[in-house]
Amino acid sequence: MNAQELIKKYAAGERDFSDADLRGINLAEEKLRGINLRGANLEKANLGWCNLEGADLSNATLKGTTLNAANLHGANCAGADFSDAKMKTCGLREANLENANLRGAVLVGAKLMGANLRNANLSKTHLDGADFTGADTEGADVTFTETTNTVGLAMAKDKVSLKRIDRSSQ
Repeated sequence: MNAQELIKKYAAGERDFSDADLRGINLAEEKLRGINLRGANLEKANLGWCNLEGADLSNATLKGTTLNAANLHGANCAGADFSDAKMKTCGLREANLENANLRGAVLVGAKLMGANLRNANLSKTHLDGADFTGADTEGADVTFTETTNTVGLAMAKDKVSLKRIDRSSQ
């Protein structure tokens, strides 16, 4: 399915695109609130500035996907694979990212307030300036993450990476 077909079907009221093969699709700047992309393959897609508020992306593949400035407020992303995704300033407020794989993702300036990140893989992510205020990060793997200027991210002592820079005493 290409972008035009999906947008046309969405405009006609269809919301269920679960398990769809959407690799490389360009949906930048589209408004797709409440869309069901459960289990869909969105590898290397462009979802930059896309409104996916309340979307279901559970168990979807988003490896290498661009989600810069995308709105995923309240989205269900449980078990999704965001490895190596570009998610600068992505809005993930109150999103469910339980068991999600974000390994190597760029989450610079991302807004994760109130998000569920239980058991999520955040290893090797770039979290500079990300806001985790009120987020549940219990069991999250944050080894080797870049956490400069990160707000609200609680990390167990055994999970603090060598790349963490504490500038509060400077």
